[in-house]
Amino acid sequence: MTVRRGALLGFGHVAAEGHWPAWRERGDVEIVAVADPDPQRRALAGRLIPRARFYADPTPLLQRESLDFVSIATPPALHASQVVAAAGAGCHVLCEKPLVTSLSDYHRAAAAARAAGVTLFTVHNWKHADQFRRVAALLADGAIGRVRRIRFDVVRNGQAVSVGSAWRTQSALAGGGILVDHGWHAFYLLLALARERPQRISASVERRRDDPGDVEDTATCTVEFPTLTGEIWLTWAGPERRNRWQVIGDLGSIELEGDHLELRRGSTTEQFIFPRSLSAGSHHPDWFGAVIEGFLREITLPSVRGENLAEAELCLLLMTLAYESAAQSRPRTVPTELPQPHAAPPNGERRLTA
Repeated sequence: MTVRRGALLGFGHVAAEGHWPAWRERGDVEIVAVADPDPQRRALAGRLIPRARFYADPTPLLQRESLDFVSIATPPALHASQVVAAAGAGCHVLCEKPLVTSLSDYHRAAAAARAAGVTLFTVHNWKHADQFRRVAALLADGAIGRVRRIRFDVVRNGQAVSVGSAWRTQSALAGGGILVDHGWHAFYLLLALARERPQRISASVERRRDDPGDVEDTATCTVEFPTLTGEIWLTWAGPERRNRWQVIGDLGSIELEGDHLELRRGSTTEQFIFPRSLSAGSHHPDWFGAVIEGFLREITLPSVRGENLAEAELCLLLMTLAYESAAQSRPRTVPTELPQPHAAPPNGERRLTA
């Protein structure tokens, strides 16, 4: 059996509690190095992965280690440069969402991966939740007929805790607020259920709490597809942690909240109870195991390489257009191809050639 050698770039909460437990369970990979600027996080990594070597910066790690892949779990603004560096070192790259936060960074990262002939794969872990799998299976079986409307509500009482600083509230590191952090998840889930290319998007963003930082804590998006509509509502300003999904079709509806799903068709209601709530925890190592399988599949089978990247590209396009729509107070058309970015406007507003 081939054992692939990997390194973790960033050892915050999601890496320590979500990624590492899944890597640890595998016999076909070995984590041989970790990079993190925080000495306390390196010390924790040393206790959890004692055979690895530890670095404060990814650059010397990539220069000194013989690696097959890296797993990136640093703040989003760092992703593009680390993808480029890792690809340049010949490493396949698994990167936390969002893959990047701008079109220019995407073009740079994707070009580096193509030039090196390596896989670039984003962590779309919510697709592997039991609840999502069940909803997708019901739709594939035609349980509610043709889908007409999909809605995702994501409510949080504040953003996830960050190591060292609340970087999720700082646009320079996070690239945006809840639309970046949770919107990316909602976009790939919506795309997977809709199974159509979106045509238009409208969005609004706001700050409902007077918290430190310079990003939005609430966002609303409407995504128009050829035969259905998607609605997304996200907030960090809620009283609790809650997820609610609703899918409406010609013949019935599916409603999901937490660990409870109801399938309604005519006068009949069928209920499904899941062993774990969709809102329980935020690291999900059980979902990450399936992410690793998808990543290794694209490494092993070049014929399917790029499937995940195409999905990430469309998520980035929707996110970029959503911010444009919010800034301009008008809908934005989704182009059929990813446009080249303009130079960044002086006020930092995202802008497309579309």
